[in-house]
Amino acid sequence: MQPSRRLLLGAAAAAVAGCTPVAQQVGRGDGGRRRGGSLKMAQVGDLNLPTLRQQNTPNISWPRLVFNTLTEYDHKTLRPRPQLATDWQVTDGGRTVVLRLRDDVRFHSGRPFGPKDVAENIAYQASKKGVPGQLASAASAIKDAEVTGRNEITLRLAHGISNFFDLCEIMLIFDHESIPDLEAGKELNGTGAFRFAGYDPGVAVRFTRNPRYWQPGRPYLDDVELRIITQQQAIVASLQSGQTHVGYALNPSNGRNVQADDRLRLVEVDTRDNGQYIGCNVKRQPLDDKRVRQAIAWSVDRERIRDMGMAGVGVITSVPWTPTSPAYDREAAGHYHRDLDRARELIADAGARGARLQLTINGNEPGGPRSIAEIVQDGLREIGLDTRIEPLQPAEFQQRLNTASFPGLWIGGHGFGQLNPATLLNGAYPFNAQKNASNFTDARYRRLAQRAWKATDEKAAAAVYGEVTDFLLDQQFVIDLVSSSMTYSVSRSLKGYRYNMFNDLILDDAYLAEG
Repeated sequence: MQPSRRLLLGAAAAAVAGCTPVAQQVGRGDGGRRRGGSLKMAQVGDLNLPTLRQQNTPNISWPRLVFNTLTEYDHKTLRPRPQLATDWQVTDGGRTVVLRLRDDVRFHSGRPFGPKDVAENIAYQASKKGVPGQLASAASAIKDAEVTGRNEITLRLAHGISNFFDLCEIMLIFDHESIPDLEAGKELNGTGAFRFAGYDPGVAVRFTRNPRYWQPGRPYLDDVELRIITQQQAIVASLQSGQTHVGYALNPSNGRNVQADDRLRLVEVDTRDNGQYIGCNVKRQPLDDKRVRQAIAWSVDRERIRDMGMAGVGVITSVPWTPTSPAYDREAAGHYHRDLDRARELIADAGARGARLQLTINGNEPGGPRSIAEIVQDGLREIGLDTRIEPLQPAEFQQRLNTASFPGLWIGGHGFGQLNPATLLNGAYPFNAQKNASNFTDARYRRLAQRAWKATDEKAAAAVYGEVTDFLLDQQFVIDLVSSSMTYSVSRSLKGYRYNMFNDLILDDAYLAEG
């Protein structure tokens, strides 16, 4: 069958017909590709190996160098395309999926890749040991994985799920024999274009060319080094001096600083999945009252946040969905706007005037979270809430997020608004209906998330998506502000790089042009 076959997987494809397919052609040069060379990248956060099953910023720049996935979405159509899986057949209302796999793939250790690796990786994704992956629920729906051929595996699901191919794209394929050593960083054995060559925590991680890569003639680069530079302004200086080719996940305001340099370019990732938000710990008073959370949503100057905090990158929104999502509704996206009188009335009704709140941010550099927090603080002050900004280092911020232990409010960024809504509702930790960073629990919310997950019929899916959006607008345990893009700065000498719909950087075809 054709690899475009999908479950409802789905309704999303029709919604993105106008999305620019940047991932297929970003940075392509019009000259010949040059072999060799060392690529230097930099990011603020250190690797976070215990969370490797998750999508988070420290682990987006490098995993697709070492590992592959089963499929990869086309950015224009959102139809899955072959990677380690060559084709697939979906039957029985999505309850049976047969995957056929490449027969020419080896792990870096030399062991052949096969169906058992897929089965073991699904089990690993479903496992609750350690820090689970965001799509653990999707993996858990697969109740049986049977090897039905030398390069074939048949998956039997408890029920059809709408985000099966989201799982296939986010699930890195690890060598099942070395999974116990994976999170400890003792062995990173994948099938990707580059081999793990060494890691100096807090300093750098190095990768070298895989000479037996299954894509003929790839990669072009000899090696890649990812440096950990804890200040974004220092990354910008390194880019401008030519010591770094890629500055990853820069705040838009810092990224703009490189635009005057004609040797560099600012990349705005076309997935638009960087949703800037205010999180609320609903276990802390007065945030346990939704009227207070709604008041905060009405107090925020979203235009100022976009223009000053995000350097104009993004669109104002009140919902987590991007325009590529089948759940996106333009009217709902404009629901909240700055209305201080309405916000003050809600604060008065809740008896919360004069309440003190802590607003936690990731890092303390000018621009980005700091600027957003100061704008939020101004709005809260005007409605009678006293707010103190508390910066944390990236590792501590991530730990607080993972353990739902922020003492009040926080500024964060979420993904998963660009693909199947079930992935956000059951996977993105700020929104996860089972357990989330806000400590928000609600039986109706869990039912809605389950309905969205199991809705493989487009009409039924559309109905539940509307209910979910209305519920989120009412409860506001996550207050969306701006739908933005992950941005990074790149030397114009780097060609042929791309990224997938989860923003993972892919360097299979990348090369450094001369001159």
